[in-house]
Amino acid sequence: MKKMIVFALVLLFSLPLSATADDASRRQLAEQFLNINKVKDQVDLMYGKIEGIIFSQLEAIDIPDEREKNLQAMQKIALDLLFEGLSWDKLKDEYIQLYADTFTEEELQGIIDFSKSPLGQKMAEKSPILMQRSMEIGRQHAQQVMPQVQKAIQDYIKENIETAKKTEKKK
Repeated sequence: MKKMIVFALVLLFSLPLSATADDASRRQLAEQFLNINKVKDQVDLMYGKIEGIIFSQLEAIDIPDEREKNLQAMQKIALDLLFEGLSWDKLKDEYIQLYADTFTEEELQGIIDFSKSPLGQKMAEKSPILMQRSMEIGRQHAQQVMPQVQKAIQDYIKENIETAKKTEKKK
């Protein structure tokens, strides 16, 4: 009986250690996957796109010359804070954990093996282009439907204002 209890205790205390080792292995594989697929470079590329979007939006605003310096200073502060908060150093551990939590060790190894293959390398090379074009398709469709969305919102607001006015008159 004592042997059973000792065996059960050893088993009970060894489970967390094996789970920790398994988690560490998955995390290591997840980090390897992120490195092979150059996710840090993709995050850095995202910063450039965000900066470009912000610059183009600010350029579209008609700003008096005397305020432009202040706006540029504010823009630099905002971008610095944004990029600091979204830096790879801050995101990396969470990305690793995301992949480690999502995939088993075997799945991660399979994904890594694929990523190292010529087809996997081609996929990684083409993914940013596919993502950019996919976003462009979405943006184009959003622009096409935006007038309808704006009209629906205006109609809804107008209807609710009229309903509110009628309710006020009844009181």
